[in-house]
Amino acid sequence: MADDATAVAETPEAEKLEQNVTVEDAGPARKTITIEVPESRIKDKIEETYGTLRDDAVLPGFRKGRAPRRLLEKRFAESIRDDVKQRILAESYQQALEDHDLDVLGEPDVEGIEDLELPESGALTFKVEVEVTPDVKLPDFKTIKVEKPSAEVTDEDLDKETESLRERFGKMSEVEDPKIAEGDYVQCDVKVLAGEDAGDDAEVLDERADVYTLIHGEKNEFKGHIAGFLVEDMGKRLKGKKLGHVETISMTGPKGHENEKIKGQPITLVLNVKQVSRLEPAPVEQLIEQMGVENEDAFNERLKEMLEQRKQQQQQADMRKQAAEQLVEKVDLELPEGIKGRQIERTLHRRRMELMYAGMPEEQVEQQLAEARTESEEAAIAQLKQFFVLDKASKDLEIEVDQNEINGRIAMMAMQQGRRPEKLRQQMMQRGEIEQLFLSIREAKTLDKVLEQAEVVDKA
Repeated sequence: MADDATAVAETPEAEKLEQNVTVEDAGPARKTITIEVPESRIKDKIEETYGTLRDDAVLPGFRKGRAPRRLLEKRFAESIRDDVKQRILAESYQQALEDHDLDVLGEPDVEGIEDLELPESGALTFKVEVEVTPDVKLPDFKTIKVEKPSAEVTDEDLDKETESLRERFGKMSEVEDPKIAEGDYVQCDVKVLAGEDAGDDAEVLDERADVYTLIHGEKNEFKGHIAGFLVEDMGKRLKGKKLGHVETISMTGPKGHENEKIKGQPITLVLNVKQVSRLEPAPVEQLIEQMGVENEDAFNERLKEMLEQRKQQQQQADMRKQAAEQLVEKVDLELPEGIKGRQIERTLHRRRMELMYAGMPEEQVEQQLAEARTESEEAAIAQLKQFFVLDKASKDLEIEVDQNEINGRIAMMAMQQGRRPEKLRQQMMQRGEIEQLFLSIREAKTLDKVLEQAEVVDKA
């Protein structure tokens, strides 16, 4: 949660600021910090500021550094007092966090900051309310019991992976004057309008050009996603339509959407069909050549090795999930309200990386994320609780993550997606996902340590 943490500047012991601080509980994982700054410190800061100003100020009729104090006060008194106030608030708050070892989340809320002024005499007293990392008491890891699933690769697994690779490396061709069919990729311009059955005069909440949706049939329950939205009957709506068709879809915005104007609100999607493309799966011979093997038997053997590795990763991921769920169940934890909403976006970032690491094609990743946005906030809150529990466990177990581990994970995801690692890294940085990758690796290493102490039994 480093993007929510307020950095604490270290203050040398000799430079400790003179102030009186009290810290009180203000609710679940919230604290009220009361800070009293003595008059002497306020006056010293004002004199220091005037001294700096006198050295730098240039006033008409006076050489630099020669302007009299009374003129400086007349011209700059209000701005200087405001500047001193801001500096005192910031310095006092930072030292209070350090002195009382407070791990703060998000931005501080200073009570009455708009009306707060430096007193002409006497002390300055102000209150700050903050969200802090909740206290976590971990259970004995030996009380965790998990089942170890099978990692066996079946012939059915090999057939499914072969078909997936044929589609991934297949050739996409635009269809001239088509009727949309199952399996087609449809390119649309999309508008998201506020309100149910919204017209052209409605507020535009989002607008995207040239986005794709894959037309699913009965096998996939006709579900489809576009621009991050899951449409339950997309296949039925668009099948048989032609270029230029405009599809209007009224729906309720996903409960897990990042935009508050969309989240849980009535909206209308307007899809303008611009292009239809059809996929021709790659022949197995092409896959054999790309993999650099001699024949189909060698291809299947190599594919089996890859699937065995993936299954082992999935096996470990399944056991980690069991351990994490049990840890959360065994910890009584109250969360600060303010950070629950911010967790939704983090959850989606984390889910994207996990799916990519599992080797899922981009189209399926986006489908899963669209479905995840429809989930209730309870899922995000459960993830948030898990973060705090595993954060505490990682500190107790002294888990560390180095840059080589991050680079290695990016390289693995890039290989499974058929992409260049540097391009994937750049995209992840733009999305703000590198920190989530760090946390994902740290949590995995933490849970592996927990599993070393847990009871592990083979799944029947």
